[in-house]
Amino acid sequence: MSEEINLKAIERKAWTSYFDDGLWEFLFAALFLIGGVRSLADNEWYTLLLLVPVLILPVGKKLITVPRLGHVKFGSSRKLKQAKVIAILIVSVLTTLALLLLPDLGLSLPRSLVSPIVAGWIALVFGLIAHYTDFKRLFAYGLLYALTEVLWGQFGEPVGPIAQTISGIAILLVGIAVLMRFVRRYPLPAEATLNVQG
Repeated sequence: MSEEINLKAIERKAWTSYFDDGLWEFLFAALFLIGGVRSLADNEWYTLLLLVPVLILPVGKKLITVPRLGHVKFGSSRKLKQAKVIAILIVSVLTTLALLLLPDLGLSLPRSLVSPIVAGWIALVFGLIAHYTDFKRLFAYGLLYALTEVLWGQFGEPVGPIAQTISGIAILLVGIAVLMRFVRRYPLPAEATLNVQG
């Protein structure tokens, strides 16, 4: 029984360590910054920068996380949580598309209602993902995202884009701090050997 508890504790530590490399912060910071800067610059070509966040996790995990933690195979309960997160993301994308298509269907809502609805939806999605992934900092990022959406809806530009850009910078600074802590806590195997010998 104690061995089973130890294995679960080890798996939980490995799971939480998966989010302790700061890469998720870099991902959300990039999304915030690209959205804010694109609106401030009023240049649709900035949308192409969204290709950058897509590469952050796979490239970062391969270059930073895996060499330090290795590949981890999680149990059925963790896999179930991953499946729930994927389902939440799919529903989130479909719901967002539905909201965007409302004007084309002649069902557009007043702006005063759209902003709180979108903000609440964002907070809910981030909260659910934070719950199922045990990535607690995501609660704060969801609330921050919702706040910028409310500011954007109530005051328009440039208040909204500026708030989103500032939020992106704040998350980026957190990501840098988390990444530095991760690198110190989990040095590369060669570095660890060198430190022991030294």
